[in-house]
Amino acid sequence: MTTKPLILASASPRRKYWFEAIRIPFESVVPSIDETPLTNEDPAEMVVRLSREKALSISVNNPGRWVLSADTTVVVDYHILGKPNDPQDAVRMLQLIQGRKHCVHTGVCLIRDDDIHQFVDTAEVYLRPLSSDQIQWYVATGEPMDKAGAYAAQGIAALFIERIDGSFATVMGLPIERLGSLFFELGLFDSWFERFKFGY
Repeated sequence: MTTKPLILASASPRRKYWFEAIRIPFESVVPSIDETPLTNEDPAEMVVRLSREKALSISVNNPGRWVLSADTTVVVDYHILGKPNDPQDAVRMLQLIQGRKHCVHTGVCLIRDDDIHQFVDTAEVYLRPLSSDQIQWYVATGEPMDKAGAYAAQGIAALFIERIDGSFATVMGLPIERLGSLFFELGLFDSWFERFKFGY
């Protein structure tokens, strides 16, 4: 018996990449929610809340389907750095995080009807010192403009990273190691394995 593929509630190419890489059948549906942080909201709690709201917004119209969503933010000195508004904002963010440590929180929510599983994973990222010219050049590439914290760990900015304490996948936007554990715990991989084995 076939089952409908998981719904990935995201437009992120990085999250799609992971599902394509591990060959889990999925379809992508882009959620539309207000992602404004609440007053004095803890960043780790915020990404869990937003991932849950994204998943719920898609799940309500897809009963019986597994829906997965995630949300990522960068935090330095208790400041939440989301996606930059414009190139100047990207420069500001990179100036804040260059040459020092910052945290990346990724919240994940997996839901099917009333069955909800959620968690947050955190990595500490250390960036090399960057000159103003290097930052301006990087922003001019356009890579930072749709990335939390204004950089892509899987792109050009990989050269800027001195080290990561935690999961590289979390920094990319989907903590695949912990998500894999959840899939096995729920028995989801078994049903997907049947699809791999029999080719449907």
